[in-house]
Order: sequence, then C-alpha cells, then structure tokens
Amino acid sequence: MEFSNQQKLIITLLTDLHSHLKVQSDVDPDFIQRMVTGGQGWALKWKYSGLFDDTGEDPESVKYVADVLEMWSLLESSFEELDAEERKTLSEAADPFGKDVKFPGFDGNNEHEYLSIARILVGDLDRWSEFAGRIVNSHMRTTDGYRRMLAVFDEIRSSKMNDHDYGLFSVEELAEVLNGRRHPSHN
Repeated sequence: MEFSNQQKLIITLLTDLHSHLKVQSDVDPDFIQRMVTGGQGWALKWKYSGLFDDTGEDPESVKYVADVLEMWSLLESSFEELDAEERKTLSEAADPFGKDVKFPGFDGNNEHEYLSIARILVGDLDRWSEFAGRIVNSHMRTTDGYRRMLAVFDEIRSSKMNDHDYGLFSVEELAEVLNGRRHPSHN
C-alpha cells in the first residue's frame, strides 16, 4: 500500500487530531502515522486486516522477512528440544552454525529494510513473539546465506508435510539447513 505525499499529509493531520482529542478506538494513530510516513503501508493491512479489501500481495521484501522469521522460529524450536548428545552431533555436523542456533538478525548497514520490516513484524504486529527484543543488527550481510538456507528449509518442510509430519526438525535436517548458510566457495 503506497501513499502519495498529499495522502501522507492528510493521514498525518488526521492521526495528530485523533491523538490530540484522545479518541478511544481500536486503531493506533501513532502506529498508522509511523507506517504511512515510513513507507511501510503493508503493515496497516497486517494489523487492520478487517478494514482493507484484499489489495494484492505483500511486497517481496515482507514475504522474504516473514519466511526468514518462520524458518528461524522452527530452527530454534527444534534446537531447544535436542538433548546434550544431539547438540554435540549438530555442533560437529554444522560447524560453526550448529553450536548455538539463534536468529542472528539482519545487517543494519546493508539490509536495513529487512531489519526494519522484522522489527515491525515482531515489535508492532506481535508476530513471532519469540524474537521480541532480539531483532538485532547482525553487523554482517545475511541475505545470501538466508536464501540458501530457505531453499533447503522449504524442500525439507515440503517433504515433511507430504509425509504429514508437521513436527520439529531432526538433527540431520537442522544440520542440512544450517549448512546452507555456508557460502558455496567454503564447502
């Protein structure tokens, strides 16, 4: 959802009035103003889905970040359920990525759009609450590695769903996904 400069001005005036008059409603004028002026109109549809007709697909960047968060959520949940021996096996099989499986964030310098989207999804829209307070600057580019991981993740998850297995990933599956992060020149 994109807004013209004139629409942004009107929305800013209306949200300022809404706040000043302390209108009690289910809409958050500060959130609306931040999303509209920040060019994140897609978030309005996510938060207030009942107010909008289906206005098309989310931007590709939003779909990508949602996929990354979904992947890391399952990876972390799967890792948490491993016993000490399984963690040792994973650590060896996916060195160095298997030692402590935690979402590293996005690079604030080169992937600031993704970092911003992730913060909105988790902080403002209460999605993937397990990442609350953990959407951080990775201080290194992550996108290429995440895309390789997503390709492996999607393949494994599709196979599991075909087998009606909606559970956590095994050590072997975790290692396969985590190793996808490794640049092909380092294999």
